Amino acid sequence: MNEKYTPDEMLEWLEQHFKDREYDVERYSDKFLPARVPLYCVKKEQEIIMDEIVIEITTDEIISKDGFFPLFSIAGEGIKNEEEASPVRFYQYYFPKAKVFFAYPDYVRENDEFNEFKKVCVKRGIGLLKTSKTNIEEIDESRSLFDQICTQLIIKDDKIKGKLEYHLRNCLHYFVYYPKSVFKRRAITGKAEEKMSYALVDKLVELKNIIYRDKLIELSSNYRKEARDDYEIAESYIGDLWDKYLGLKYPDIQRRVENILQRDEVYREHFVHQFQVFLIGAYILDRIHTKIAKKFAEQHDGSKIENVWLIASTFHDFSYGLQNFDTWLMQFFEDTLRIKNKQSKENLNLLNLDAAMIREELFNKIIEIINQLSNGPGENNKENITSFFYEKAVRDRNHGVLSAISLLKLYDEVEEKDRKVSEKGILEGAFAIGCHDEDIWEALCGCQGYRRSDITFPPNKDECAEACKRTLWATKESKIIKEVLSEKTRSSEIKDKCESWERSLMKEKLIKKITFKDDPILFLLIFCDSVQD
Repeated sequence: MNEKYTPDEMLEWLEQHFKDREYDVERYSDKFLPARVPLYCVKKEQEIIMDEIVIEITTDEIISKDGFFPLFSIAGEGIKNEEEASPVRFYQYYFPKAKVFFAYPDYVRENDEFNEFKKVCVKRGIGLLKTSKTNIEEIDESRSLFDQICTQLIIKDDKIKGKLEYHLRNCLHYFVYYPKSVFKRRAITGKAEEKMSYALVDKLVELKNIIYRDKLIELSSNYRKEARDDYEIAESYIGDLWDKYLGLKYPDIQRRVENILQRDEVYREHFVHQFQVFLIGAYILDRIHTKIAKKFAEQHDGSKIENVWLIASTFHDFSYGLQNFDTWLMQFFEDTLRIKNKQSKENLNLLNLDAAMIREELFNKIIEIINQLSNGPGENNKENITSFFYEKAVRDRNHGVLSAISLLKLYDEVEEKDRKVSEKGILEGAFAIGCHDEDIWEALCGCQGYRRSDITFPPNKDECAEACKRTLWATKESKIIKEVLSEKTRSSEIKDKCESWERSLMKEKLIKKITFKDDPILFLLIFCDSVQD
């Protein structure tokens, strides 16, 4: 008797066989779960699937019909039906347009039992591949479930072919939706609270002017039929848009960090949020495109305003994980090392942005962002604004400033010939990202009493004053806690809360007022970020 092949050996031979015939091959890919497909082969032309093959394997020497196609009975209400149950038959329904094959070793005993097995395969359109290291022979051809249905309909009545062929080709996926079943679709399941707004997505069909309108109209048309979740959809569209219109590869780290951040019960997700901010702004820009596009391009070396908006909106919360680094790092160590003592966990925090700023030339990126200020800081105050942005990055780990620095570094790493946005365009986007957080833009506009992150929305000067007052109470005697401060005293208390260089910076009011005319991307980012929130 021949020595039996291992499953890995057979898969390796089959994989190479189809690769040699210009198929892309995946072995036991997680993307097809719950189907555990041993081998999936696909041939494409310009992203259009031309041929699909799914292969099940066995290394058994003896193959019988009952062993591989046991009967499965369905009965009730006067109906009784018996069908052969098998993984390969499941694959036929899971991949209705694919040819499904059963691969078996060349040492199989081709006896009566095997012949009965073979008859079922032929009847059900399942192909057979006799396999060895040196030869893979197609014993019986495969017919996709789609082709079998069409054939049966044509045989029964040739007149219905023309009427049904169109509907079958375009609607069969409603019955068997690949790669996920139709019952997974959001039109049936509804959507969770963090999902994208139907009202917003539906509006996208009205786009007429922006360069990527066709892509967003495609999103709008297909959204309710999507089986993917909103994170997958957002990541897919952002990646495609960045590649085509910016010449940049979108980093996937934020999407992966989201899973960690969401372990905090009070955390509000930021990834799908970014995508929705982008969609809101895209709709607005489309409406006013003819009024603003030409001037913006002239001012930014040909960069289109909608492309700079794409950069700013889909990257503005990119470094949120760094801003919350301590929180998720503590959770990580608690879960992995079972460290529960607060002091022990704090000692594990090794993030030193001070050193990284110098070694990785991140400080230079801060200077590039500062230089974007239309009002310029002036030589006397340049030290203050540099200190401000530096402290916001290193001390506060402000996600906007860190995201802007990250974007400029990302841009530097791309070869100039591959970039599709000018340096002026990328700097405009980075400036908007770096200043979009209220802790930054309020300081640049001069303190108006809205700058504390722990106050309620809408912002209120009195609430801000109270917040500052509370931070000072901890350092004063208890009788001060009961004191009702006058407006004059309250104002001085707010100023005392700030660093001296920060106070000097706010007095200068480097941005008199944020307007769409002067700072269109920054204005739109703050506006859309607030609207989406």
